[in-house]
Amino acid sequence: MNDQPVDYETVEAELQRLLDDLHGATPVAVQAETDRLRALAEQIQDERGRERALFRAGQLPRLLAGPATPTGEQFRQAQELFAQAVDDDRPADVRIPQIERIIEQIGVLAGEAPVREAGAIRRLTSPLLRLLDHLRTASS
Repeated sequence: MNDQPVDYETVEAELQRLLDDLHGATPVAVQAETDRLRALAEQIQDERGRERALFRAGQLPRLLAGPATPTGEQFRQAQELFAQAVDDDRPADVRIPQIERIIEQIGVLAGEAPVREAGAIRRLTSPLLRLLDHLRTASS
């Protein structure tokens, strides 16, 4: 890099740059950049900062991979309910109570789902809440 001393912020900034630059990179390239980032982190004088930076450098492959795609039965059912709500073209006065029920059902499915998928299921309600607000506003 340059002659400036390396600190945690330097490693974090480099990690953020790599997250932008490495999308679609091969596993070999990701590993090489992870190793380079760890070597940079090792140069930090402050022990606590060095430990934090080494931990963050080790997260690079996982951060690039992103969250795992939910595959559980509850997620599949929630997707079907979501599609029903979005694809419905009936009048707002019929759709509003249906969407309210679907939001409740999706909440129940999220409670039954494995923890790693529950958040993704709950996030399906956010666009439904916006749709509900839009329908209420448009029908008044």
